[in-house]
Amino acid sequence: MPDDARMQLIQAASPITRADRLAIIRAGVFGVVLLVGGAAAAWIFVSTPLIGSFVPDGRPTVVQVGAGMAIWALAIVAPTGLMVMGLVRLFRSYETATALRQTGNASSLEHQLGPEHVAIVNLVLPGGRRINEMILGPFGVAVLGDVPPPKASRHVGMRWEIRGPRGRWTPMESPVERTARDTERVRAWLGDDDRDFIVRVYATVVTSDKRVERSASCAVVTPRELPAWLLALPAQRGLTPERRERLTTFVRAAAARS
Repeated sequence: MPDDARMQLIQAASPITRADRLAIIRAGVFGVVLLVGGAAAAWIFVSTPLIGSFVPDGRPTVVQVGAGMAIWALAIVAPTGLMVMGLVRLFRSYETATALRQTGNASSLEHQLGPEHVAIVNLVLPGGRRINEMILGPFGVAVLGDVPPPKASRHVGMRWEIRGPRGRWTPMESPVERTARDTERVRAWLGDDDRDFIVRVYATVVTSDKRVERSASCAVVTPRELPAWLLALPAQRGLTPERRERLTTFVRAAAARS
């Protein structure tokens, strides 16, 4: 498909907020401090006469033997423990950053959908709600929800939880319910722009996670199924190329403000 016949892409704000960045940076810095502290402690114990100063001359007493064993245990455990905790902190920071980084579907759809489709990424609606991805096409608008990676999320009964930078699990909204609500927000937002014409807005969660089940208001498709699902949506009567162009201009202006 020629470059000028590909789907358009509108990129809005970054998916990682300032608070997310600060939390990741703090966890990473703390991990580096622990790692360096452990290495420094190991160097002090091994390369300096500190341990030797606790070894008595002649025959040691029971108390001296006990003190020497405690010092040797400290020399082994303390540096190792600090370095392990530092590595764990760094790994969690990397894992959190990976989970927050937007991978999305727009890059793959760009080569499979034509210029009559427009992908909008990381759009912030009035009120501050962020929409990760939505596709504008002859069918109307499709809001694409996502699911955090399995390493960063878990499903406990009817409740979903996500792991934060410190490894703590906190409740999160169900991906299907969140996408359905985001779809209602997008529908109301687009209605404010053109009250004479109601754009159809579809909701779908794009994931290969089998824990996610569709609902009456939100579909669930895999990334491989997504292009065919979008192309199978019926064209909306009345959504003329002129109206789609106006809608694209409206969304592009909103993305520029995000």
